[in-house]
Amino acid sequence: MLPAPLAAHLAARELERRRAEQSAEFARQLPLHVEDPSWRMPPEDGEAEASSPLPDWATNY
Repeated sequence: MLPAPLAAHLAARELERRRAEQSAEFARQLPLHVEDPSWRMPPEDGEAEASSPLPDWATNY
């Protein structure tokens, strides 16, 4: 048996609470990415050669 649906004002309040919770979690994790700028740096020469080249889809099937 399905539970009864929430009243509109209760559903709106719950949605607002969940959005605030998700925003707070997102904001909490932002400093983790600011402290590590390595993801913005271009790859070093050794790393660029080690990665496999992208396939040429126009000529190699």
